[in-house]
Amino acid sequence: MTQAVVKRLDPLRRRWFLKLLKNAQESAPLREDGIADIGLGQPQIRRMLAELGRRLAGAGAIGASGDIYWLEAGEVDQMAATLEQGRKLENHAASIEERKAKWHALRKVVPPNILPRHSLLARFAPREDQHGDILKGSGASAGRVRARACVMRGPEDFSRMQPGDVIVAVITTPAWTPLFARAAAVVTDIGGPLSHSSIVAREYGIPAVLGTGAATRRIQDGQMITVDGAASTVSLK
Repeated sequence: MTQAVVKRLDPLRRRWFLKLLKNAQESAPLREDGIADIGLGQPQIRRMLAELGRRLAGAGAIGASGDIYWLEAGEVDQMAATLEQGRKLENHAASIEERKAKWHALRKVVPPNILPRHSLLARFAPREDQHGDILKGSGASAGRVRARACVMRGPEDFSRMQPGDVIVAVITTPAWTPLFARAAAVVTDIGGPLSHSSIVAREYGIPAVLGTGAATRRIQDGQMITVDGAASTVSLK
């Protein structure tokens, strides 16, 4: 592939192409290794937090061990120090419930496709208040399919997806990749041709319409929809 591109370029562009290619080939592994190295410590950190959460719950500071994840880092440090000193801990159950409620409310908010909203690029982004039976977005992978929609907010919803469903999400990350092998198509609220959703959808050869701005709000879980990647549309009828 490299040689095929090199043959098409003039000397100046060839030099730039080879330089950029070399930089990408040398830096990409460093990025992936860095992500892997950071992730290696997470299982041990989770075990430590689980034990600390169990002790905080036992001391009456939080309702359950898992509630430790609703505390801020500074709060955890202070509570751990207080626990170590054998002093009485303040109960944080009320503030944790408030944070949970706020989190659930914010999950319904869809980020804008373009920031700032009034930039020149905004005119090319789908409107977030789309109406009617057709949602428009960015066609990131060609193909047309009609199938059942599975609206998911995160990994906690993965078990609900059935083979042949259409993935409908605000956005996808690498954690969603295994679902693409079973999906008929993918539709997202935000994203474009270079996003995770589009790249993986093209690899699996399934239609993808991204950046609709309103898919998770307009599409009902279990609803039959038609995804047309070439036309960049999602039909709700």
